[in-house]
Amino acid sequence: MTTNIKKYSGKVIQQAYEILSNGELLAIPSETVYGLGADATSDSAISKIYKLKKRPHINPLILHVSSIHMVEQFAETNPLFYLLSNYFWPGPLTMILNQKKNNNISELATSNLSSVAVRLPDNKIFQNIIEKFNNPIAAPSANISGNISPTDPYHVYEDFGKEIELIIDGGQSEKGVESTVIDIRSKEIVILRYGPITQKMIENKVDCKIKKNVGNKKILSPGQMFKHYSPSKKLIINSIKPTKNCSFLGFSNIMPDEKFDGIALNLSNSGDLNEAASNLFKMLRFLDKTDTQEIVVAPIPNKDVGFAINDKLKRASS
Repeated sequence: MTTNIKKYSGKVIQQAYEILSNGELLAIPSETVYGLGADATSDSAISKIYKLKKRPHINPLILHVSSIHMVEQFAETNPLFYLLSNYFWPGPLTMILNQKKNNNISELATSNLSSVAVRLPDNKIFQNIIEKFNNPIAAPSANISGNISPTDPYHVYEDFGKEIELIIDGGQSEKGVESTVIDIRSKEIVILRYGPITQKMIENKVDCKIKKNVGNKKILSPGQMFKHYSPSKKLIINSIKPTKNCSFLGFSNIMPDEKFDGIALNLSNSGDLNEAASNLFKMLRFLDKTDTQEIVVAPIPNKDVGFAINDKLKRASS
C-alpha cells in the first residue's frame, strides 16, 4: 500500500470519508497528538486498530464526536457532563460515561466495558471529518502501542509507513500530549490520566470532590498501562547531570555546562510548561534517533500540565 501524506482540502475530507466507510484506517491530526482513526461502530475496523498498533485488547479506545447530540445517542449523560463539556469542549478533555443499552458502538472499542470514553476534539480538520462521517470515530494515538506518541504526520509515517492509505497533515499538534481523562459516572470526579486540562482548571468549574485513580486496577481508559510513551533508548528522568554517552533534555535553566559535548535540547527555555508539553514527544523522538545510549531528562515542576509531563516520563522510563 502507498501511504499519502496530504494537506487538508475538500478532496481529502471526501477521501477520509470513503476510507472510514470502507472500514479502513487513516491518521488524523488533533490538538493533542495524531490519531489512528476508524469507524467506532465497526468491529472489523476497530480490530484493525488493535492489530496495527499491537495494542492490548483490554485497553479501550476514546470515541471522538462532533457534538453533544452524538454522545447522547450511545452514552448516559449527566449534569456533570453538560457542565464540563460547556467549559472544556471542544478541547483535550475525555470523559468516561456509562453506555446506553443496545447502542451501536463496537464492543471491541470499549473493551467490553459498560463504560465509554468520549471527547470532542478542538481541531477543525478532525471535527469536519466526524461531521462528514456522521458517526463517532475511535482514534488512539497513531503509533505502535507503548512507543512515543506522534505529534506530526512524519512521526506517523515512521511507525505506519505503507500500512495506512492516508495521513492528513495538520502540522505540529498544539498541545503535544494526550487528553486529560476523567471518570464522571458518580458524584466524584476521578482523574484517570493527566493532560492539558489540569485538576485546578476542573476544580474552578465544579463543586464536587476530585481524586486521582488509586487502587482500581481495571483499565477504564487509555494511558493507564504502566509502560507507555517509551523511546528505544534507556530514559533517565529527574536528573540535572548528563551521563556518559547520553543526550540531554533540559527545562528552563537546567542544561549541561559547556563541557558537555553531546546533544542537548530544551523543552522550554523560558520554563513554560505548556511549551514543554508541546515539545515533549517531538524532542524525545529526535533524541531517540541519535547515536547515544541514554536520554537524560531534567526535573519538570510537578504542577499544572507538569503533572501530565511527569506521568508520561515516569511511564516511559519504567
